Amino acid sequence: MFLGEDAYTDEMQLQTIATLLQHGAHLYETNAKFKSGNHQTRGMSALAMLAILFRDFEGTDLWYQHAMEILQAHMQKEINADGFQFERSVHYHMSDIANYFYVYQLANISSIEVDTLWEAQLKSLFTTLAKVAYPDKSAPVLQDDTDDPWAEKNNISGTMTLGYVLFDDPQIGYFAEAEVRDKMYWFLNQKQLQGLNSIDTKKPEYGSLFFPYTHYYIMREGWSAEDKMMITSAGLDKDKPDHQHGDMLGIQAIAYGKTILPNYQVRYSLKDYDLFKNSLVKNVALVDNELQGKQWTSNKGGSGFGKFKSLPQPNVITWESNDDFDLFVGTHDGFENVGVKYSRQVVYVKDEFWIVKDNFNSESSHTYKQVWQGHYTSENGADLLRSSFDDATGCDIFQLIDADEVTSSGARGKQWNIVSKADQKNYSFLTIIYPYKGYGNRIDESKNYKIKGWEVNTMPFKADGEQVRSLSNEDAHYVFNVRQLTIEGAEIKFSDQVDICLIRQELGWELHLLSDTVIEIERASKSISLKPGEKYKIK
Repeated sequence: MFLGEDAYTDEMQLQTIATLLQHGAHLYETNAKFKSGNHQTRGMSALAMLAILFRDFEGTDLWYQHAMEILQAHMQKEINADGFQFERSVHYHMSDIANYFYVYQLANISSIEVDTLWEAQLKSLFTTLAKVAYPDKSAPVLQDDTDDPWAEKNNISGTMTLGYVLFDDPQIGYFAEAEVRDKMYWFLNQKQLQGLNSIDTKKPEYGSLFFPYTHYYIMREGWSAEDKMMITSAGLDKDKPDHQHGDMLGIQAIAYGKTILPNYQVRYSLKDYDLFKNSLVKNVALVDNELQGKQWTSNKGGSGFGKFKSLPQPNVITWESNDDFDLFVGTHDGFENVGVKYSRQVVYVKDEFWIVKDNFNSESSHTYKQVWQGHYTSENGADLLRSSFDDATGCDIFQLIDADEVTSSGARGKQWNIVSKADQKNYSFLTIIYPYKGYGNRIDESKNYKIKGWEVNTMPFKADGEQVRSLSNEDAHYVFNVRQLTIEGAEIKFSDQVDICLIRQELGWELHLLSDTVIEIERASKSISLKPGEKYKIK
């Protein structure tokens, strides 16, 4: 563009080149060692590009070698073994893709060989976006996502287009578009651009899955536009949690193309950035007035991010996925400063609804809370909240154990409801997240509760315990807070109150433990131990 202007002289061109070379020399001299974080990654991406573009200048070969060594160190240390960028944010994940893409693409165009690590690690970043994506081809908002403040999804199509250009993978092509963004256009050759006129696409085959190092847990119905999906966040980077939000064990969900339990993008320069980074705008459980993020440190300049000095340490107890249900059980220490132990169980009854159980235990009394994001109204006090969308789809949040009250609040056009139970030592919320389509499929707010073919608190067997609750259909029963079970002549005792799923089999029943601790099962004078997520045959 400059070279095509008469006013742009040869002297100006030499000054431009000298300026770029001076910048490269500065990057080379001031980045002698590896420094964790995307700032250095971006700088070394720039240095590698300068070294490639000006490789006929003396000394740029050293720039290239040094930049590639440090970039590979970032690839090895900052892309988790499960393919997710270590800061756990979709925004920073895509930003790093761009940093590596520029260099990889220029090297290929220039016939410069790069280490085989590049292809494997770069492709894993694109594959991860496909694994985490919503059924409508967007992605959930995770941690410091900052492209569009208050948006409830991330647009990943532009990034996935670059992945398709590089790797010609139909599952990546499923998310791609037929054009590239203007700033990326100049990096592609004619063959690559023409390839976007006939993108080969294949619907992904990823079902429910988890990221064992980044600790995101995905419960997925499928890839049709109306299918359901939920993601649970249960990780904390030990080295650099700067972009982490106060959402430990927080959930997000989509159903029928609507974000029924949203999270929101942020912007560092907004005055309420710290509000939107903390727990009031997440789908989490809280105690009293405690939030998860503590000791907030802002950026005085107003243009950079702020962070929490203290965030809860998570512990994932179990993850189980089978044909009938997905189960996540985890805990964190975020309320131990006020003497409360906490755990969360999330059960996805396949293709139907979710069950969320929040457990609090303390030697003193507290007010326990659940926070639910979205525009919900109260249909029966705290026990039934409803959100209705423009196409008669909706979502009901239904408490199987009565809560005390619900309060609503909001900011920036967003709303959240806080369901609470006061003056309790030990208490559990037992909550159904039920997306529905059409008026007749909602939970009937007249308190004649039925959930689309599932009976509430009606079982064809005997279950004893304090506040036993259940959801049952012909072949499956989800039973909570049970101490003793009598089913088809078999008597089973548990060492503590437990949560179980009973699945009818051809020859008896299969019992799955949904609880957060190891339980002893006693039957016919025999005792066995069962861990969370494990199963036991009843014949």
